[in-house]
Amino acid sequence: MLGFRSSTRERIVARRAIKTRCQAVTEAEFRLVGERILDLSTNGVLLACDDGVRIDEPILLSINAPGTDEWFDAEGKVARIIEGYRPNDPGYCAGIRFTALDFESWRTLNRSLREIEEPAKLPFLRRLQLGMRIRFAY
Repeated sequence: MLGFRSSTRERIVARRAIKTRCQAVTEAEFRLVGERILDLSTNGVLLACDDGVRIDEPILLSINAPGTDEWFDAEGKVARIIEGYRPNDPGYCAGIRFTALDFESWRTLNRSLREIEEPAKLPFLRRLQLGMRIRFAY
C-alpha cells in the first residue's frame, strides 16, 4: 500500500516533468510497452508507450531514479491513456498509478525527485491560476 507519510512536509507529492529510463511490461504477457518516462511522481508515471495498453491493465515497472544510477521496481495500473491527437499531447502515452511500491523504493524515488528543483509545469494549472486571479480581481 502507498502512503508513506510521516510528516507534513512529506504530504506534498513531489512531481517532476522529467525524462528517465524504465522498463514497463504487462503483467499478464510480459510484453514490453515502453522504456521512457515523461513525468514522474511518488504516485505514478506518465509513460511514453511503444505498444498499446488498456485502462486498468496491470503493469510491472523497473525505473531508473532520476539523477542516480539506482533502479527500483514498482507495480501499477493504467489509469489514463493519452492518444496523442491533441496539439499539445506528447504522443501515445499512459498514465500509470502505482499500486505497489516498497518503502525503500518510495524513499529512493522521493529523495531523487526532491533534488530536482523545478516542479512540473502543467498547462491546466496555469489556466486555473489565471482564472483565479481574474475572479478575485473584481
